[in-house]
Amino acid sequence: MNSLFPHLINELVESFNVDRDAATEQATMEDLGLDSLALLELITRYEDAYDVELMATLEDRLGTTSTLADICAVLEQVLPAERKASQPAGEPA
Repeated sequence: MNSLFPHLINELVESFNVDRDAATEQATMEDLGLDSLALLELITRYEDAYDVELMATLEDRLGTTSTLADICAVLEQVLPAERKASQPAGEPA
């Protein structure tokens, strides 16, 4: 499992009222009832949490049919290594 997956699930549950049990690695944003605006908001939350610019890099690589595993994999590729090793800003250790 991707190291960012638990954080992604928490974001979806807390910020978008997604059912935790429905948020599996193979679920898509569409499966969870979320649209492209929710995906953009999610990316913005990662930008804020990790203090990085992601939108230009991710906009062509992710969509509402991306699985949660796909989203995590792309985030793993684009987040700086030193950021992935630590908790996102505001995240309890």
